[in-house]
Amino acid sequence: MPLDATSPGLDALLLATALQLELSDRDLRVADKRYLHIPEHLQRPTSRLRKLMDSARVYPQGSRAIGATIVNGADEDRFDLDAILEFYRPQGWTPRDVLDELFIAFQGFPDVKKIERCTRCIQLQFAFMHLDVTPMDPHPEPRHERVGQIFHSPDRGSDETHDVNPFGFIQWFKANVGPANKVFLDQVAKTRSGLELTGRLEPGTLYADADIDDLPDPIDPIRDTPQVIALKLMKRYLNRRYANRDLKRPVSIYLSKIAALLPAHPYGLCAQLENYAGELNRRMTLAIETGQWPEERNPEFHPENFNDRWPPTVQDMRVFSSDLKHLIHELSRARHSELIDIQKIFDDLFGERITEKAVRSYADGLAGAAPTSSYERGKGFVASPGLLRPADTSQPTTSQARPHHFHPGKLK
Repeated sequence: MPLDATSPGLDALLLATALQLELSDRDLRVADKRYLHIPEHLQRPTSRLRKLMDSARVYPQGSRAIGATIVNGADEDRFDLDAILEFYRPQGWTPRDVLDELFIAFQGFPDVKKIERCTRCIQLQFAFMHLDVTPMDPHPEPRHERVGQIFHSPDRGSDETHDVNPFGFIQWFKANVGPANKVFLDQVAKTRSGLELTGRLEPGTLYADADIDDLPDPIDPIRDTPQVIALKLMKRYLNRRYANRDLKRPVSIYLSKIAALLPAHPYGLCAQLENYAGELNRRMTLAIETGQWPEERNPEFHPENFNDRWPPTVQDMRVFSSDLKHLIHELSRARHSELIDIQKIFDDLFGERITEKAVRSYADGLAGAAPTSSYERGKGFVASPGLLRPADTSQPTTSQARPHHFHPGKLK
Protein backbone atom coordinates (compact mmCIF):
# COMPACT_ATOMS: atom_id res chain seq x y z
CA MET A 1 0.00 0.00 0.00
CA PRO A 2 1.55 3.34 -1.01
CA LEU A 3 2.06 5.59 2.00
CA ASP A 4 1.37 8.72 -0.05
CA ALA A 5 -2.22 7.51 -0.46
CA THR A 6 -2.79 7.89 3.30
CA SER A 7 -3.46 11.03 5.29
CA PRO A 8 -2.46 10.31 8.91
CA GLY A 9 -2.27 13.98 9.89
CA LEU A 10 -5.76 14.64 8.60
CA ASP A 11 -6.92 11.34 10.11
CA ALA A 12 -5.63 12.46 13.51
CA LEU A 13 -7.58 15.72 13.25
CA LEU A 14 -10.76 13.92 12.18
CA LEU A 15 -10.36 11.47 15.05
CA ALA A 16 -9.86 14.25 17.59
CA THR A 17 -12.91 16.03 16.17
CA ALA A 18 -15.09 12.92 16.40
CA LEU A 19 -14.02 12.24 19.98
CA GLN A 20 -14.79 15.84 20.98
CA LEU A 21 -18.38 15.14 19.94
CA GLU A 22 -18.74 12.40 22.55
CA LEU A 23 -20.43 12.70 25.90
CA SER A 24 -18.39 12.86 29.07
CA ASP A 25 -18.46 9.90 31.45
CA ARG A 26 -20.54 12.00 33.85
CA ASP A 27 -23.06 12.78 31.13
CA LEU A 28 -23.39 9.08 30.38
CA ARG A 29 -23.92 8.20 34.04
CA VAL A 30 -26.63 10.81 34.53
CA ALA A 31 -28.33 9.90 31.26
CA ASP A 32 -28.22 6.22 32.17
CA LYS A 33 -29.89 6.92 35.53
CA ARG A 34 -32.74 8.63 33.71
CA TYR A 35 -33.04 5.71 31.34
CA LEU A 36 -33.02 3.23 34.22
CA HIS A 37 -35.73 5.18 36.06
CA ILE A 38 -38.35 4.62 33.34
CA PRO A 39 -39.84 1.37 34.68
CA GLU A 40 -39.72 2.56 38.30
CA HIS A 41 -41.68 5.67 37.40
CA LEU A 42 -44.27 3.78 35.35
CA GLN A 43 -44.68 1.21 38.16
CA ARG A 44 -45.38 3.79 40.86
CA PRO A 45 -48.69 3.34 42.76
CA THR A 46 -50.44 6.25 41.04
CA SER A 47 -49.46 5.19 37.50
CA ARG A 48 -52.36 4.23 35.24
CA LEU A 49 -50.03 1.79 33.47
CA ARG A 50 -48.77 0.11 36.62
CA LYS A 51 -50.27 -3.32 35.94
CA LEU A 52 -49.03 -3.30 32.34
CA MET A 53 -45.46 -2.78 33.50
CA ASP A 54 -45.16 -6.05 35.42
CA SER A 55 -43.78 -7.81 32.35
CA ALA A 56 -42.44 -4.74 30.55
CA ARG A 57 -38.93 -4.53 29.14
CA VAL A 58 -36.84 -1.43 28.45
CA TYR A 59 -33.77 -1.42 26.23
CA PRO A 60 -31.79 1.06 24.15
CA GLN A 61 -32.05 1.59 20.45
CA GLY A 62 -30.37 3.99 18.07
CA SER A 63 -27.03 5.68 18.58
CA ARG A 64 -26.69 4.88 22.29
CA ALA A 65 -26.85 1.17 21.57
CA ILE A 66 -23.96 1.31 19.07
CA GLY A 67 -21.83 3.97 20.77
CA ALA A 68 -22.58 6.71 18.23
CA THR A 69 -24.23 9.31 20.50
CA ILE A 70 -22.92 12.83 19.88
CA VAL A 71 -23.78 16.36 20.86
CA ASN A 72 -26.19 17.65 18.27
CA GLY A 73 -24.27 20.45 16.57
CA ALA A 74 -27.25 22.63 15.69
CA ASP A 75 -27.59 23.19 19.43
CA GLU A 76 -24.05 22.55 20.67
CA ASP A 77 -24.93 21.24 24.14
CA ARG A 78 -27.88 18.96 23.38
CA PHE A 79 -27.98 15.23 22.76
CA ASP A 80 -30.65 12.58 22.73
CA LEU A 81 -31.18 8.96 23.73
CA ASP A 82 -33.69 6.46 22.38
CA ALA A 83 -35.36 3.64 24.26
CA ILE A 84 -37.86 0.92 23.43
CA LEU A 85 -40.55 0.28 26.05
CA GLU A 86 -41.93 -3.18 25.30
CA PHE A 87 -45.28 -4.14 26.87
CA TYR A 88 -48.44 -5.88 25.74
CA ARG A 89 -51.12 -3.53 24.45
CA PRO A 90 -54.49 -4.03 26.19
CA GLN A 91 -57.23 -5.41 23.99
CA GLY A 92 -59.20 -2.64 22.33
CA TRP A 93 -56.52 0.04 22.68
CA THR A 94 -55.73 1.96 19.50
CA PRO A 95 -52.25 3.32 18.73
CA ARG A 96 -53.55 6.71 19.83
CA ASP A 97 -54.66 5.24 23.16
CA VAL A 98 -51.21 3.76 23.80
CA LEU A 99 -49.36 7.01 23.16
CA ASP A 100 -51.91 9.15 25.02
CA GLU A 101 -51.86 6.90 28.09
CA LEU A 102 -48.08 6.72 28.11
CA PHE A 103 -47.92 10.52 27.89
CA ILE A 104 -50.12 10.77 31.00
CA ALA A 105 -48.14 8.10 32.86
CA PHE A 106 -44.84 9.94 32.34
CA GLN A 107 -46.09 13.11 34.03
CA GLY A 108 -43.98 13.97 37.07
CA PHE A 109 -40.85 12.20 35.80
CA PRO A 110 -37.89 13.52 37.88
CA ASP A 111 -35.94 16.48 36.47
CA VAL A 112 -38.03 16.63 33.30
CA LYS A 113 -38.61 20.12 31.88
CA LYS A 114 -41.24 19.22 29.31
CA ILE A 115 -42.99 16.12 27.99
CA GLU A 116 -44.18 15.88 24.38
CA ARG A 117 -46.47 13.30 22.85
CA CYS A 118 -44.93 12.74 19.40
CA THR A 119 -46.15 10.72 16.43
CA ARG A 120 -44.40 7.51 17.49
CA CYS A 121 -42.85 8.17 20.88
CA ILE A 122 -43.02 10.15 24.10
CA GLN A 123 -40.21 12.68 24.38
CA LEU A 124 -38.89 13.56 27.83
CA GLN A 125 -37.03 16.84 27.62
CA PHE A 126 -34.36 17.65 30.20
CA ALA A 127 -31.76 20.38 30.43
CA PHE A 128 -29.28 19.67 27.60
CA MET A 129 -30.79 16.35 26.52
CA HIS A 130 -33.99 14.54 25.66
CA LEU A 131 -35.07 10.92 25.89
CA ASP A 132 -37.38 9.42 23.24
CA VAL A 133 -39.35 6.44 24.56
CA THR A 134 -41.05 4.38 21.84
CA PRO A 135 -43.73 1.91 23.02
CA MET A 136 -43.77 -1.49 21.31
CA ASP A 137 -46.30 -4.30 21.47
CA PRO A 138 -44.36 -7.60 21.28
CA HIS A 139 -45.50 -10.19 18.78
CA PRO A 140 -47.10 -13.33 20.29
CA GLU A 141 -44.76 -16.17 21.18
CA PRO A 142 -43.07 -17.95 19.57
CA ARG A 143 -41.52 -14.97 17.79
CA HIS A 144 -38.21 -13.86 16.35
CA GLU A 145 -36.32 -12.27 19.24
CA ARG A 146 -37.86 -8.92 20.24
CA VAL A 147 -40.00 -8.42 17.14
CA GLY A 148 -43.05 -6.28 17.75
CA GLN A 149 -45.28 -3.44 16.57
CA ILE A 150 -44.67 0.24 17.14
CA PHE A 151 -47.46 2.77 16.85
CA HIS A 152 -47.89 5.70 14.49
CA SER A 153 -50.56 8.21 15.50
CA PRO A 154 -50.29 11.67 13.88
CA ASP A 155 -52.41 14.68 14.73
CA ARG A 156 -53.90 14.41 11.25
CA GLY A 157 -54.40 11.16 9.42
CA SER A 158 -55.16 7.62 10.47
CA ASP A 159 -53.39 5.49 13.05
CA GLU A 160 -50.93 2.85 11.87
CA THR A 161 -48.80 0.05 13.26
CA HIS A 162 -45.38 -1.01 11.96
CA ASP A 163 -43.60 -4.33 12.51
CA VAL A 164 -40.03 -3.71 13.69
CA ASN A 165 -37.02 -5.31 15.34
CA PRO A 166 -34.62 -2.58 16.56
CA PHE A 167 -32.85 -5.01 18.90
CA GLY A 168 -32.09 -7.37 16.02
CA PHE A 169 -30.62 -4.52 13.97
CA ILE A 170 -28.29 -3.51 16.79
CA GLN A 171 -27.00 -7.08 17.08
CA TRP A 172 -26.49 -7.20 13.30
CA PHE A 173 -24.67 -3.86 13.33
CA LYS A 174 -22.24 -4.96 16.02
CA ALA A 175 -21.55 -8.29 14.32
CA ASN A 176 -21.13 -6.68 10.91
CA VAL A 177 -18.81 -3.90 11.99
CA GLY A 178 -16.73 -5.96 14.39
CA PRO A 179 -13.90 -4.57 16.52
CA ALA A 180 -11.13 -2.48 15.01
CA ASN A 181 -7.58 -3.79 15.11
CA LYS A 182 -5.64 -3.25 18.33
CA VAL A 183 -3.30 -0.62 16.91
CA PHE A 184 -6.23 1.53 15.82
CA LEU A 185 -7.99 1.05 19.16
CA ASP A 186 -4.81 2.06 20.98
CA GLN A 187 -4.58 5.20 18.85
CA VAL A 188 -8.19 6.09 19.65
CA ALA A 189 -7.62 5.48 23.37
CA LYS A 190 -4.47 7.64 23.34
CA THR A 191 -6.28 10.47 21.54
CA ARG A 192 -9.26 10.29 23.88
CA SER A 193 -7.02 10.41 26.96
CA GLY A 194 -5.58 13.71 25.76
CA LEU A 195 -8.97 15.37 25.42
CA GLU A 196 -10.99 17.17 28.05
CA LEU A 197 -14.67 16.51 27.48
CA THR A 198 -16.84 19.06 29.24
CA GLY A 199 -19.75 17.58 31.18
CA ARG A 200 -23.15 18.99 30.29
CA LEU A 201 -25.35 17.31 32.89
CA GLU A 202 -25.25 17.72 36.63
CA PRO A 203 -25.28 14.44 38.55
CA GLY A 204 -28.84 13.42 39.40
CA THR A 205 -30.29 11.58 42.36
CA LEU A 206 -32.14 8.85 40.48
CA TYR A 207 -31.72 5.22 41.42
CA ALA A 208 -33.56 2.29 39.90
CA ASP A 209 -33.69 -1.35 40.95
CA ALA A 210 -36.03 -2.57 38.20
CA ASP A 211 -35.08 -5.73 36.35
CA ILE A 212 -34.31 -4.33 32.91
CA ASP A 213 -31.53 -4.55 30.37
CA ASP A 214 -28.62 -2.26 31.12
CA LEU A 215 -27.38 0.17 28.54
CA PRO A 216 -24.17 -0.82 26.74
CA ASP A 217 -21.03 -0.08 28.71
CA PRO A 218 -19.48 3.28 27.67
CA ILE A 219 -16.20 1.55 26.86
CA ASP A 220 -17.80 -0.88 24.39
CA PRO A 221 -15.10 -1.10 21.68
CA ILE A 222 -17.69 -0.95 18.90
CA ARG A 223 -17.80 2.83 19.35
CA ASP A 224 -14.13 3.06 18.35
CA THR A 225 -14.33 1.36 14.95
CA PRO A 226 -13.63 3.44 11.83
CA GLN A 227 -17.21 2.91 10.66
CA VAL A 228 -18.76 4.28 13.87
CA ILE A 229 -16.34 7.21 13.99
CA ALA A 230 -17.23 8.09 10.39
CA LEU A 231 -20.92 7.79 11.33
CA LYS A 232 -20.46 10.26 14.19
CA LEU A 233 -18.79 12.76 11.87
CA MET A 234 -21.52 12.32 9.25
CA LYS A 235 -24.29 12.84 11.80
CA ARG A 236 -22.64 15.98 13.13
CA TYR A 237 -22.16 17.36 9.61
CA LEU A 238 -25.77 16.70 8.63
CA ASN A 239 -27.14 18.11 11.90
CA ARG A 240 -25.48 21.41 11.07
CA ARG A 241 -26.52 21.38 7.40
CA TYR A 242 -30.18 20.76 8.25
CA ALA A 243 -30.35 23.09 11.26
CA ASN A 244 -32.02 25.95 9.38
CA ARG A 245 -33.91 23.95 6.77
CA ASP A 246 -37.57 23.08 6.69
CA LEU A 247 -36.70 19.55 5.56
CA LYS A 248 -36.40 16.20 7.28
CA ARG A 249 -32.82 15.00 7.53
CA PRO A 250 -31.97 11.39 6.62
CA VAL A 251 -32.92 9.05 9.47
CA SER A 252 -30.09 7.87 11.69
CA ILE A 253 -30.86 4.17 11.35
CA TYR A 254 -30.50 4.43 7.55
CA LEU A 255 -27.17 6.20 7.95
CA SER A 256 -26.10 3.56 10.47
CA LYS A 257 -26.84 0.63 8.18
CA ILE A 258 -24.88 2.07 5.25
CA ALA A 259 -21.94 2.84 7.57
CA ALA A 260 -21.92 -0.79 8.70
CA LEU A 261 -22.02 -2.14 5.14
CA LEU A 262 -18.64 -0.58 4.34
CA PRO A 263 -15.43 -2.30 5.50
CA ALA A 264 -12.74 -0.43 7.38
CA HIS A 265 -10.82 1.50 4.72
CA PRO A 266 -7.13 0.57 4.39
CA TYR A 267 -6.15 4.20 3.70
CA GLY A 268 -7.37 5.61 6.99
CA LEU A 269 -10.19 7.60 8.57
CA CYS A 270 -10.39 10.41 6.02
CA ALA A 271 -10.75 7.82 3.25
CA GLN A 272 -13.37 6.04 5.38
CA LEU A 273 -15.48 9.19 5.61
CA GLU A 274 -15.01 9.99 1.91
CA ASN A 275 -15.96 6.44 0.95
CA TYR A 276 -19.02 6.57 3.23
CA ALA A 277 -20.20 9.87 1.73
CA GLY A 278 -19.53 8.51 -1.75
CA GLU A 279 -21.60 5.39 -1.15
CA LEU A 280 -24.54 7.39 0.21
CA ASN A 281 -24.33 9.73 -2.77
CA ARG A 282 -24.22 6.78 -5.19
CA ARG A 283 -27.45 5.48 -3.70
CA MET A 284 -29.15 8.88 -3.88
CA THR A 285 -28.02 9.44 -7.47
CA LEU A 286 -29.32 6.01 -8.50
CA ALA A 287 -32.67 6.64 -6.80
CA ILE A 288 -33.05 10.03 -8.51
CA GLU A 289 -32.08 8.71 -11.95
CA THR A 290 -34.27 5.58 -11.81
CA GLY A 291 -37.19 7.01 -9.89
CA GLN A 292 -37.00 4.07 -7.49
CA TRP A 293 -37.29 5.27 -3.91
CA PRO A 294 -34.51 4.13 -1.55
CA GLU A 295 -35.81 1.24 0.52
CA GLU A 296 -33.33 0.00 3.12
CA ARG A 297 -34.54 -3.05 5.01
CA ASN A 298 -33.65 -4.29 8.46
CA PRO A 299 -31.23 -7.16 7.73
CA GLU A 300 -32.61 -9.07 10.73
CA PHE A 301 -36.28 -8.44 9.93
CA HIS A 302 -37.06 -7.80 6.27
CA PRO A 303 -40.59 -6.37 6.71
CA GLU A 304 -39.10 -3.32 8.45
CA ASN A 305 -38.26 -0.54 6.01
CA PHE A 306 -35.93 2.08 7.49
CA ASN A 307 -36.96 4.59 4.81
CA ASP A 308 -40.68 4.50 5.50
CA ARG A 309 -40.68 8.22 6.38
CA TRP A 310 -37.65 9.51 4.47
CA PRO A 311 -37.19 10.83 1.84
CA PRO A 312 -40.66 12.33 1.31
CA THR A 313 -39.72 13.97 -2.04
CA VAL A 314 -37.12 13.85 -4.80
CA GLN A 315 -36.02 17.30 -3.66
CA ASP A 316 -34.99 15.80 -0.31
CA MET A 317 -32.71 13.36 -2.12
CA ARG A 318 -31.21 16.12 -4.26
CA VAL A 319 -30.45 18.24 -1.19
CA PHE A 320 -28.87 15.28 0.58
CA SER A 321 -26.81 14.41 -2.50
CA SER A 322 -25.60 18.01 -2.72
CA ASP A 323 -24.54 17.90 0.93
CA LEU A 324 -22.58 14.69 0.37
CA LYS A 325 -20.77 16.16 -2.63
CA HIS A 326 -19.94 19.24 -0.57
CA LEU A 327 -18.48 17.08 2.22
CA ILE A 328 -16.34 15.10 -0.24
CA HIS A 329 -15.13 18.31 -1.89
CA GLU A 330 -14.20 19.93 1.43
CA LEU A 331 -12.30 16.84 2.60
CA SER A 332 -10.40 16.90 -0.69
CA ARG A 333 -9.52 20.55 -0.08
CA ALA A 334 -8.36 19.69 3.43
CA ARG A 335 -5.95 17.10 2.01
CA HIS A 336 -4.11 19.87 0.18
CA SER A 337 -4.29 22.56 2.87
CA GLU A 338 -2.21 23.77 5.78
CA LEU A 339 -3.41 23.35 9.33
CA ILE A 340 -4.84 26.83 9.72
CA ASP A 341 -6.92 26.37 6.57
CA ILE A 342 -7.99 22.89 7.61
CA GLN A 343 -9.31 24.39 10.84
CA LYS A 344 -11.47 26.78 8.81
CA ILE A 345 -12.77 23.92 6.68
CA PHE A 346 -13.58 21.83 9.75
CA ASP A 347 -15.21 24.85 11.44
CA ASP A 348 -17.73 24.90 8.61
CA LEU A 349 -18.21 21.13 8.54
CA PHE A 350 -18.37 20.26 12.23
CA GLY A 351 -18.59 23.46 14.27
CA GLU A 352 -16.05 26.05 15.38
CA ARG A 353 -15.96 25.19 19.07
CA ILE A 354 -15.48 21.46 18.50
CA THR A 355 -12.85 21.99 15.82
CA GLU A 356 -10.86 24.50 17.86
CA LYS A 357 -10.51 21.99 20.71
CA ALA A 358 -9.58 19.18 18.32
CA VAL A 359 -6.94 21.21 16.50
CA ARG A 360 -5.46 22.45 19.78
CA SER A 361 -5.26 18.89 21.06
CA TYR A 362 -3.58 17.79 17.84
CA ALA A 363 -1.09 20.66 17.90
CA ASP A 364 -0.23 19.98 21.54
CA GLY A 365 0.59 16.40 20.63
CA LEU A 366 2.94 17.18 17.75
CA ALA A 367 5.92 17.71 19.99
CA GLY A 368 5.58 14.22 21.37
CA ALA A 369 4.55 12.48 18.14
CA ALA A 370 4.49 8.70 18.36
CA PRO A 371 7.29 6.77 16.67
CA THR A 372 4.73 5.28 14.33
CA SER A 373 4.71 8.53 12.31
CA SER A 374 7.26 10.84 10.75
CA TYR A 375 7.12 14.16 8.95
CA GLU A 376 7.92 14.43 5.26
CA ARG A 377 7.99 17.70 3.34
CA GLY A 378 5.07 17.82 0.92
CA LYS A 379 3.36 14.90 2.62
CA GLY A 380 2.94 15.94 6.23
CA PHE A 381 2.88 13.26 8.90
CA VAL A 382 3.16 9.81 7.38
CA ALA A 383 2.14 6.78 9.42
CA SER A 384 3.68 3.36 9.37
CA PRO A 385 1.52 0.60 7.87
CA GLY A 386 0.87 -0.73 11.39
CA LEU A 387 -1.71 2.01 11.99
CA LEU A 388 -3.74 0.90 9.01
CA ARG A 389 -6.06 -2.06 8.92
CA PRO A 390 -5.50 -4.48 6.04
CA ALA A 391 -8.07 -4.23 3.28
CA ASP A 392 -11.05 -6.55 3.35
CA THR A 393 -10.94 -8.05 -0.10
CA SER A 394 -14.38 -9.60 0.29
CA GLN A 395 -16.06 -6.18 0.14
CA PRO A 396 -14.68 -3.74 -2.43
CA THR A 397 -14.63 -0.05 -1.52
CA THR A 398 -16.50 2.38 -3.73
CA SER A 399 -13.89 5.10 -4.06
CA GLN A 400 -10.13 5.51 -4.34
CA ALA A 401 -8.42 7.60 -1.68
CA ARG A 402 -6.54 10.55 -3.14
CA PRO A 403 -2.88 11.36 -2.44
CA HIS A 404 -2.27 13.38 0.70
CA HIS A 405 -0.40 16.69 0.90
CA PHE A 406 -1.01 17.66 4.52
CA HIS A 407 1.02 20.62 5.78
CA PRO A 408 0.86 21.46 9.51
CA GLY A 409 1.34 25.21 9.01
CA LYS A 410 0.90 27.44 12.04
CA LEU A 411 -1.94 28.14 14.40
CA LYS A 412 -3.11 31.68 14.95
